Amino acid sequence: MKKMKLTTYEEWEKRSLKSPSFRKAMAEPDDDPFLEVAYRLITLREKLGLTQAQLAKKIGITQQGLARLESLSYKGHTLQSLNKIAQGLGKKLHIQFVDA
Repeated sequence: MKKMKLTTYEEWEKRSLKSPSFRKAMAEPDDDPFLEVAYRLITLREKLGLTQAQLAKKIGITQQGLARLESLSYKGHTLQSLNKIAQGLGKKLHIQFVDA
């Protein structure tokens, strides 16, 4: 069996951003609100220079719990957890309904 090499998010992102189609997809809004939430959580946290462990401690959850909330496949976000994260990031949670 071939061994799989693990990479960090930063390594994956750097490699992925070389693809024009990936850059285009990242720049366009996504119809999946769960992917949008995960992407925004990751980018905001990184923009503030926080690790998952640092933000998790700030909002009173484990690093594993934050990693789950940042997972692209996670669909269990609650308004309470999103609001807690927003406060930890120094932001205000804003929910918006738009035309389909």
